[in-house]
Amino acid sequence: METMDLLLQAFNHELNYAHTSLAIIPTVLIPLTGLAVIASSIATVVASWFGIKLKTEGPKQLLEVLLTKKVILSAIILNLAFFGATKAYHYVKTSAVPLFYIEYKSGQLKKISAEKQFEDNLTRIHSYNNPNLEKDNDSLTLSLKEVWVEKIPKGAFRSITPSSQSLFLGADDGFVYELSSSSGKINRTFYVGTQVTTRPVILKNKLYVGEGNHETHHARIYAFDLLNGHFINAFETIGHTEGQPIALVNKSTDTLLVTAGKDGLYAVDAQTMKPLWHVNDGHLDATVSVEGEKVFAGTGKEKGLPFDRSYASAYDLNTGNTLWKKELPLSNWMHPILSTQDVCYVLGEIYTESDVGFFYCLNKNNGEASFSIPFNSPLVGKPLYIKSNQFEYAFVSGMLGEICAINITTKNKLWCHETGTKKTNYALNSFSYDPKRNVLWYASFDNGLYALSPSSGKILLHWFPEKNSTSPWKKTMASASIEGDSIYLVDLKGFIRRLNIEMTL
Repeated sequence: METMDLLLQAFNHELNYAHTSLAIIPTVLIPLTGLAVIASSIATVVASWFGIKLKTEGPKQLLEVLLTKKVILSAIILNLAFFGATKAYHYVKTSAVPLFYIEYKSGQLKKISAEKQFEDNLTRIHSYNNPNLEKDNDSLTLSLKEVWVEKIPKGAFRSITPSSQSLFLGADDGFVYELSSSSGKINRTFYVGTQVTTRPVILKNKLYVGEGNHETHHARIYAFDLLNGHFINAFETIGHTEGQPIALVNKSTDTLLVTAGKDGLYAVDAQTMKPLWHVNDGHLDATVSVEGEKVFAGTGKEKGLPFDRSYASAYDLNTGNTLWKKELPLSNWMHPILSTQDVCYVLGEIYTESDVGFFYCLNKNNGEASFSIPFNSPLVGKPLYIKSNQFEYAFVSGMLGEICAINITTKNKLWCHETGTKKTNYALNSFSYDPKRNVLWYASFDNGLYALSPSSGKILLHWFPEKNSTSPWKKTMASASIEGDSIYLVDLKGFIRRLNIEMTL
C-alpha cells in the first residue's frame, strides 16, 4: 500500500511538472518567435526596396543589407527628414498664433464696453511706505466672507487686475477675461491664442498683455481698446513675454518695458507699439524695476542650459545703455526690489534640482555686492518691499512654500513660516500687502489663504473654502489682488472668487 502511494505521488509530481513545463515553454518562446518574425519581415521589406531576394537567413541578410552604402545613405536621409519634420512640428506648436487670425478672432469677439472710463493699473505694486509698520496688530481679528465664485474653462498663472468696475485676468486657454467685480459674471473676452501668462496692464483705456512660457517663441505684447473692444496692435519678440510689462507714463512717450525671455528687454512706445531700444544680457523672465532714470533687471539660466550664467544689470531708461552689469550666483526669476541703498534679488534654480536660495543685494549705483542671506530652497516668489520710519523690510517666498520676513536695515531674517503641504514642491506664490489693515496676504499653492502681521509674523487668519463647497481650494500660483475691502483670487483650475474682509480689534 505504501508503495502504491509513493508511485501515485511520483506520478502526480511528473504530471504537475509536465503542466508547468508546457506553461513555461510557450511563454518564453512566444516573444522570441515574434521577434524573429518581425526581424524577418523587416529584412524582406528592406531587401525588396533594393531588389534583393532573401533566403531563409532573413535576419542575417538584413545586417548585410543595412551595411551597404546605399542603405546607410538612405537611412541617414530618412532620419534627417524625420528629425526635420519633428522640429518643424515643435516650431509650429510653440509659436504664437498668426496675427491675421488674432485680428479675425478679435473682430468676432469685439464688444463695446458699458464703462466710459477705465482706471489705470500700470503694474502690480510691490513697494510701499508705511511709517507705522511696526505698530502692533497681533490682536486684530479677521474673517472672510465668500461673495461669489465663477469658473472659467482653464486656470490662470498670474493675478487679477482690478480696474473701475471690472476685473481682468489672462488664462491658460489663450483668452483675457473681463468680469464684473460685483457679480463675477463674464462681460467680455479678448483673444490672444497662446497661454496668457502676464498680469494685464491698463493704461489710458487700453489693455496690454503678453503670452507664452519657456517653450514659446515669437511671442507678442498685445494692445486692445477697452472702450470698443477692438484689437489695436501688437509688438513681436523672438522669445516669450511671460514677465509682466511695466507701463510708464511720461510727458513725451508712454513706455512699456517688455521682458522677452531669451530676447532680453525692450522699451516699446505704448501708442505705436514700436521699439525704442533693446538690450539682451540673458534670459529675462523677471519684471524689471524702475527708479528715476534707471531700470534694474535680473536674468535666469536658459531652460536646458544648466551651465548658462545669470546677471544683474542697470540700464539708462531713456537710451537702454548699460550702467553696470554683475554676475549672479543663481538665477533670478522675479523683479528686484529697491531699498534706499541697494537693489535686491531673490535667487534660485527652478529647472535643475536645488535646495538653496539667496536674498542677494547689490549697491544700486555701481552693482558692487552688499550682502546676502541664504535660504533652504530657491526663492521664486515676487518679493515685497515696505519701508517704515525705523527699518526697511523685504518679504520673500520659496519654492516649498516657506514665507519669510527680512530686515534689510539690520540684514537678518525676522520670521519664517512653512505654509506648504508635504506635496508642495513647485510654489511660485507671492505676498500681497493690504495697507488699509497693515496685513500681509499669502495665497498658498495648496494650503489656503494666510493673513499675517508684517512685523511679528503672527498668523492672523488661515482660510479655506467650506468643506462642502463646490469650489474647493485648488492649486494656486496667482497672488491675491486686494481692492478696498475685497480680495480676488484665481487658481490653476479656473476658479475665481471674491472674498470680503471683515475685521475687529
